[in-house]
Amino acid sequence: TRLKKALFFGDSNTYGYDPAGFMGGRYPRGERWTTLLQDRLEDSWMIEADGLPGRALPVTSYEWNYLRSLIRQAKPFDLFAVMLGTNDLLSTLRPDAAKTARRMNELISFVQEAAGDHGQGPAREEDPLQASGEPAGPAILIIAPPEIVLTDQSYAEPYVCGDRTYAQIYFKEGKKLSQYYGELAAYRNVLFADASEWPLAFAYDGVHLSPEGHAAFADHMAEVLAGIAAQTPAPAGAPGMTADAGRLKEDR
Repeated sequence: TRLKKALFFGDSNTYGYDPAGFMGGRYPRGERWTTLLQDRLEDSWMIEADGLPGRALPVTSYEWNYLRSLIRQAKPFDLFAVMLGTNDLLSTLRPDAAKTARRMNELISFVQEAAGDHGQGPAREEDPLQASGEPAGPAILIIAPPEIVLTDQSYAEPYVCGDRTYAQIYFKEGKKLSQYYGELAAYRNVLFADASEWPLAFAYDGVHLSPEGHAAFADHMAEVLAGIAAQTPAPAGAPGMTADAGRLKEDR
């Protein structure tokens, strides 16, 4: 059986950041949701993950060039999944979900160009790229990040810009972001999963998943990928990857 291949692009929760680690550590490989996801789907998916603590949606030329290089190195793949936006909100005293969603829209366009994709599913009449007849590339999955429910200890962390008075602001903007991402996914005809609705456990800072949270996240994401697998065609030029060759590539 040929494995499908997914490339996940995210922040510290994709990296497996452990806020209790010395100077900010990383959970053991076997406790990260990316590894657990690979274990759960070893017969159907190959998982690659690129997570970076503090990562926000790309803005600088360096960030865009890094993403282009990542996509080129990972091709061919069936699915590009992105879970970003939390740092865009928490790193400022003026969190703006709408602005963050616009940045996600830019990322979708960039990934489609870099991966040779011009959308998925039925073409829209107003979409000239789909109408051009160019072949579709990998599917794109927007993952709304887990909800932002900060603790009293959150505000002492450098990755949370505001103080306790910002708790409701961050929470509300996080909820808006999930809504905007869902609307964006529908408008751009890409896939969507809302992790803010998943019951997840967090570490003491209220931002990063605990080991139990990673396990629960892997369970939910496995369900998402199982549904996608039934409808995602193999990318052109994909190698003959087999189930017994499956492995997780997570060296970032």
